[in-house]
Amino acid sequence: MTEIKTFATAEEAKGFMASFHRYTDPASVSPLKGEAAHEVAVGPVHAGVIEPGHFRFQCMGEDVYNLQIFLGYQHRGVEEEIVRADGNLPRQIALAETCAGDTSIAAATCFAEIIEARDALSTSTSSLHLRELLLELERIANHVGDLGALAGDVAFLPTSSFCGRIRGEYLNMTALLCGNRFGRNAVVPGGMRVTLTDEKTAQLKDWIVRVKKDLDAALKLMFEEPTVCERFDGTGVVPKDVAADLGLVGVARRASDELNGDVLSRALIRRLEIEEAHEKVFALLASAPHSNPNAQTSKHPNALVAIVSTVAAWRGPLVHAALFDHGKMTDYRIVDPSAHNWQGLAWALRGEQISNFPICNKSFNLSYCGTDR
Repeated sequence: MTEIKTFATAEEAKGFMASFHRYTDPASVSPLKGEAAHEVAVGPVHAGVIEPGHFRFQCMGEDVYNLQIFLGYQHRGVEEEIVRADGNLPRQIALAETCAGDTSIAAATCFAEIIEARDALSTSTSSLHLRELLLELERIANHVGDLGALAGDVAFLPTSSFCGRIRGEYLNMTALLCGNRFGRNAVVPGGMRVTLTDEKTAQLKDWIVRVKKDLDAALKLMFEEPTVCERFDGTGVVPKDVAADLGLVGVARRASDELNGDVLSRALIRRLEIEEAHEKVFALLASAPHSNPNAQTSKHPNALVAIVSTVAAWRGPLVHAALFDHGKMTDYRIVDPSAHNWQGLAWALRGEQISNFPICNKSFNLSYCGTDR
């Protein structure tokens, strides 16, 4: 979905672009008093390959009184680079889709929609169809990986092991369609670099049916295991009214709106979204159009305009916004859904024991690198 807004002055345009907010560091709270009061610092450097982020737990004994989350330790300047690369579409697409690697397809779609709106490019039905298919495969792969990681955090290794392998299957399905496991180098303004052939459609149908049986069995193991459900149930609750006040989006918001907003709820919503995504995938494969006409181009608008694209990514709504002055890009902003949800994670830890942080954190699975300013 895209929206175009025209401005009379540069100041008005700058103010509009500045409204695309990021996560802001939390204010400090009154220090705890007493012999059992202490602070636990985690990060900003973490084990493995994840981006840097700093967590500061203010605790009374083992109980968390407040969690402060500080981001922005590694600024890569992705937005500024996209502006500097104006006119070099391959470079701009590569920058957009690697801002947060696990959301490459959604990010590339956002960028493509912005350029399509600017240049009035007509995108074929088959291209839109294939983008939607890739977005749903991206959603499934990430939710499967997160559910497997949740299982691993409570030492339930059967589901953890199964999901680790099954996530790879869905990434390989994406590679079948476009040559890259993360869907890179596939979406372009006006269409797609790849097409969905009859042969690929038939192969994908058989592949998904086979893999989904394994996935259903793996998830059934976890959600029917009393010790796992007991560990998740009632942990890290974000009530519905709090979720609304904080402006949570995506899985975190659905878990609070439709269920009771705990770790189990966020896991169940992921499972539900996996089912919904499979239904969409099967429907898309059953009615896949194959025509892919060339896009039609018009001249750049002679105006100061902002174009906003919103795509339903797997974490929630991903927003990209660009400002153009007579067709020349002068500003670019990215708002990852994680930017809305970090304070939800902080709230979920209030009153919890600090040992519950890993499963609370994984139940949100927010992006450090999606917030790059």
